[in-house]
Amino acid sequence: MAAKTPALTPKPVYSTALGDCFKGKAEDLLETPLMAEGLKHQVDLIFTSPPFPLNRKKKYGNLKGDAYLEWLASFADKFKLLLKPKGSIVIELGNAWEPGKPAMSTLALKALLGFLEKGKFSLCQQFVWHNPGSAPRVVTGMDGTLMWLKDAFPSNGRRIGVAACCPKS
Repeated sequence: MAAKTPALTPKPVYSTALGDCFKGKAEDLLETPLMAEGLKHQVDLIFTSPPFPLNRKKKYGNLKGDAYLEWLASFADKFKLLLKPKGSIVIELGNAWEPGKPAMSTLALKALLGFLEKGKFSLCQQFVWHNPGSAPRVVTGMDGTLMWLKDAFPSNGRRIGVAACCPKS
């Protein structure tokens, strides 16, 4: 089966006098002449929410581990070519738990650091979404103790951690 060829001219799904919004798989859109050459150094802000770096396989075919790290880092150079010299990137990265452990996975942090390093970006700010409505839950500590935990990551699937990146001076 041959690889899918991206559209030569993507059509915006929403347009105003201030700009256009495109919908599609980022890997495909970024390869089009419009994105790769036509918007070179023209973009003020890239706001993206890639699939989260989860540690277990999902039905939608998420990447795990090193494959996820490489995939996210692959966008750094492409994004840098689109950005104006003082442009910014906002990336919404969720977190995950280590399988079978009451410990947060560091995969999201590693992915962010890999992205920053590859694109030679600086981390300007990290935001954590706080949901005061989430119920406390019992978590087993590493030493076997039980503790009540009320955190910023609710169990409703809306786990959010956002990082804002900017080019290094």
